[in-house]
Amino acid sequence: MNSITVVNALGLQCSVKGGALPNKHVAQDSWNVECKLARVTRLPRSTKTVFASIGNGDSVDSREHGTRQAMVEKPEAPEVQRSSEESAFNWNTQWYPVAVERDLDKNSPHPATILGRPLAIWWDKSTSKWQVYDDQCPHRLAPLSEGSISEEGHLRCSYHGWTFKGDSGECTGIPQAPKDGKQRHRSKRACVSVYPSMEQQGILWFWSDLSQGPVNIEAAANPPPVFSELSDPDFGYDISLRDLEYSYETLIENLMDPAHVNFAHHKIQGNRKSAEPLNFTITTKIAPSGFKGEDEKSVETFIPPVSFLLQFTLGGNNKQHIPGTNMETREEKNSEKKATKPKKVSLLFLCIPVSPGKSRLIWSFPRNFATFLFKITPPWVLHMTNNLVLDSDMYLLHLLERRLQVEGPENWFKRAYIPTTADAYVAGFRRWLNDFAGGCPDWSGRFEDNLPPSPPKRIILDRICPPTYILSHIRFRGFGCRNNETKAIEFVAMMGAKRTSDKIYE
Repeated sequence: MNSITVVNALGLQCSVKGGALPNKHVAQDSWNVECKLARVTRLPRSTKTVFASIGNGDSVDSREHGTRQAMVEKPEAPEVQRSSEESAFNWNTQWYPVAVERDLDKNSPHPATILGRPLAIWWDKSTSKWQVYDDQCPHRLAPLSEGSISEEGHLRCSYHGWTFKGDSGECTGIPQAPKDGKQRHRSKRACVSVYPSMEQQGILWFWSDLSQGPVNIEAAANPPPVFSELSDPDFGYDISLRDLEYSYETLIENLMDPAHVNFAHHKIQGNRKSAEPLNFTITTKIAPSGFKGEDEKSVETFIPPVSFLLQFTLGGNNKQHIPGTNMETREEKNSEKKATKPKKVSLLFLCIPVSPGKSRLIWSFPRNFATFLFKITPPWVLHMTNNLVLDSDMYLLHLLERRLQVEGPENWFKRAYIPTTADAYVAGFRRWLNDFAGGCPDWSGRFEDNLPPSPPKRIILDRICPPTYILSHIRFRGFGCRNNETKAIEFVAMMGAKRTSDKIYE
């Protein structure tokens, strides 16, 4: 696997290669995922009561977190552990995905909001990298994402033409300042705040803490998670992104709940007649660093704050190592028959908090078989089919989280009746959220915890594929162009934009 190196302006360097990760990280498996589990590895002294279903509505009280567990049968709401700083998860010192790199246009800035922070993303020629700036001009707070790129390759504010560049966000020009007077653009007050950022495996990440500026020692020492499937030449994959009209908490719960697929996505991704019992168990301690789980078909890994990974091994005539279990590879001895390569597929979800009631999802389903389909299937086909899945339960989840707000998210364990192990991962996430993360993302005073007013159903479901997004995915094979908005608009007009309506629920 290729190494990834983070170097900041102080010359600090941090490399990730195979299992050689920084000491605050854990290499989980050679083919699965190598990633940051947490900056905090010390576990709280106290343990929580965990309930394991025995199939008849009763429950077993287990105080040993390391055993196979599932939280079911309506346990009491857990006490939030705040006995020490080590037991808390800090939302504001984490790496968050911002965008898929191939969807970005180097000729213009892009807006984004992550964890309530307005961001301006743009390509800086002076550093040959994507920059993530605070999305406000120091002059009169105009959004820099509505600006443009100057002839010199600097970010230019569209309000008064101030220009900026570099890792320091230095101002390079104030058109209104006298040329023969004091160089007012060199003032520190003329600089833009710059977030640490890096591109890794086709995804642009940013570090959410500005306290140290763009040179952040903690960020350099704790790079974003590395997913080995995205670097393995045997795997094929596509990466997609979508903004959603429900919150981060609802997004993760929904993805941790495969039981809903056969019903919420009936005849799209599943079928009601295919529903069956699911025996999910949590196999590790629930800690600030997240948790792992498994069933007979898959292994689950939750790495806060954004990463959720499901991994499947589908076959092979060798007994393969399955992460999270004691099953080791067993080669056939005294046999000349070549072993069948096991089929592996992963479901990778990056769940990003945007603001109360809004989230962003980046997903990829890498696999090591039938990879030729990624080469012959037009990406716009994946775009339309994947979004149809997301559309089919969009309004349902939008209403669900408003019901929960009335009940109070802190009362989730009292109000939710979860008698089966199918909800083990969801309950595990809620326990992590309540015990270590304050019950919801930390908006740092930018928002109240209340959800915004709910728009009409038709507005929530009315979606038109953005032309530039379609273009960047189609890449106009044979046309020799990319990120050309005029071509994209012509293409959308010709093909007809995909629009959904409330008829999907009729």
